[in-house]
Amino acid sequence: MHTTPPRAGAERYEEVRRKLVERGYLDGRVEQFILGAVLAGGPSRWWLPRTGLKAAVLGAPILGGLLAGAAVAVNRPLLRASDALVLWVYFSVLAGAALFVLDLAAAAMVGALARRRGARASDSLRASLLVALPTLAYLVVTWWQRRPIPGLTADAAFFAAALACTLLVAWLAGLVSLAGIMGRTGQVPDRSRRRVLILVLVLVPIGAALLLLRGVAGSGAPGGVSASPFQPDLPPERLLFVGVDGLDSSLLEDLEPQGAVAQLLERMGAGAVFPLRREGARDPAEVWTTLMTGLSPAVHGVREAGGERLFGVAAPLRREAGPAALEVALRFLLPARTVPTTGAARRAPALWEIARLKVGSAAVGWWTSWPAPGGGEGVEPGYVVSDRVLPKLLSGREGDRDTAPASLYPRLASQFASERARIRGDFDRRFAGLAPELAAAAWESFLIDAFLWRTAELLVQDERVRVTFVYLPGLDILRYRQRQRLAPDQTREIVESSRVIESYVGWLDGILAGALEPRAGWRAMLVADRGRAAPAAREGFVVVVGSPARARCVGRVLGELDVAPLTLSLLGFPPSAEMPGHAPGECLALAPLAPIASYGRKGAPAESAPSDFDPEMVERLRSLGYVR
Repeated sequence: MHTTPPRAGAERYEEVRRKLVERGYLDGRVEQFILGAVLAGGPSRWWLPRTGLKAAVLGAPILGGLLAGAAVAVNRPLLRASDALVLWVYFSVLAGAALFVLDLAAAAMVGALARRRGARASDSLRASLLVALPTLAYLVVTWWQRRPIPGLTADAAFFAAALACTLLVAWLAGLVSLAGIMGRTGQVPDRSRRRVLILVLVLVPIGAALLLLRGVAGSGAPGGVSASPFQPDLPPERLLFVGVDGLDSSLLEDLEPQGAVAQLLERMGAGAVFPLRREGARDPAEVWTTLMTGLSPAVHGVREAGGERLFGVAAPLRREAGPAALEVALRFLLPARTVPTTGAARRAPALWEIARLKVGSAAVGWWTSWPAPGGGEGVEPGYVVSDRVLPKLLSGREGDRDTAPASLYPRLASQFASERARIRGDFDRRFAGLAPELAAAAWESFLIDAFLWRTAELLVQDERVRVTFVYLPGLDILRYRQRQRLAPDQTREIVESSRVIESYVGWLDGILAGALEPRAGWRAMLVADRGRAAPAAREGFVVVVGSPARARCVGRVLGELDVAPLTLSLLGFPPSAEMPGHAPGECLALAPLAPIASYGRKGAPAESAPSDFDPEMVERLRSLGYVR
């Protein structure tokens, strides 16, 4: 076995070291650490991976810390200091792997170039730019797309941190490139003394331009904010607010000739109607939380029906809201499990919580209504029947923060068997003759909506409840399932599916017509969103019936941020300066009220207590198409 004589190895070490020192390298401990793989001798094919590994070990904690900070900012205020530490470890591992690949790729490219025409001082600069440009672009674009804390100050602070991190990564990449050049050519290029200056001159304009294009948008503080004091101008009428998912104006027009929506159209003619338009194909949890808070998703914090819980991190994380690496990592790399999005993720109060500041309210079936809040100082009596109640009743599970007050859940459970039988009987009469597959899909939607509506009717009987909010998602679930299971060439199945939708809307027609029937002592508001199955160009609509609404009046097109201010005006509550939307001035005889600063924001929860029902709830959400 051949071995290198000790003297030869020592001579080689001294020669390599002398060349590096002559060219201006090995000035500090970091350079000595990174280039130690070269100084140690051995086969030159190992210089590059060993050097790249050392550079990744040094750069990973810095880049990982910046990414973890962005993830914490996006998921604020739910994450604690211990969660940030765990995320830092996760992101450091991912960042180290990415830097290792980038450094090796850049070093291999400049090494191949140096082999063809000789080593030059600019080679290390090229390698630095090959790593720095994608790193800075990734960080800036991530901030651009997710931007957890809008504002020039936040932009400047993030850019300074991203630039410092990128310069460090670029410097380390330049050192790694030396191993590639020396391994390919045996030469040590001169050191470029202006490399850092050139990097700054290249990177700063690119990063600054991207951030300036992003613009400035307002956002509230991450911590808890108390509601501003206010005195409402309460009307004598009670308010019934009905939200229907999956009902658009085009569907009404399509079904009008069949008479399936005759009653609803008649009631709409007796009130004020406003088209409702929103952008994009978005998750219902995000859409309805926006409608019910009057704030953008970037502010209220709810983007989807499910989040990801990392091992060691208390709060669920939203894949799409953190750094882009987080979405991929949560899906494929990190030890995460899907959990349902809850009220802990919502950073702003919903309308039923705002109403309860001054009047008794009831909320039935809404997204992020679990865990149901208890009573407390400064709030009026009220009820919450969360989105988990029906799934739990179907599973025969005990209550766990599912209703407010907690005593309401046993009451609903004791009546559920007989109530379900009555609902089933009604379904069989209305949907007789359906094919088994269609009947199963229609039955689940029917059970959801019928249970929620009957529960709302029960709570309305309490005279202390001045406003009732009920959410009916069944039509959206039915339409979405039909669209997912049918191919364009399945003509017969499509016709049968259309008949099921027509029958279902015909049943809803009676419920909604009853809700909008003019009655003494009542105001009613119907908010219909187009849902997941309708084309993006279709519009929903808002109907207001009662004393402030002018009959047969069609108002302006509303955006999703206008619904909450309109609802507050019907309650006699002042608008909030934090809500960018506005109540329409036409078709409604409502006295304007001076706005208040805020209806409050939620701070970090004192304790993030998951439920043992979470896995079962996720499976239900998945079966309904809400979770992938």
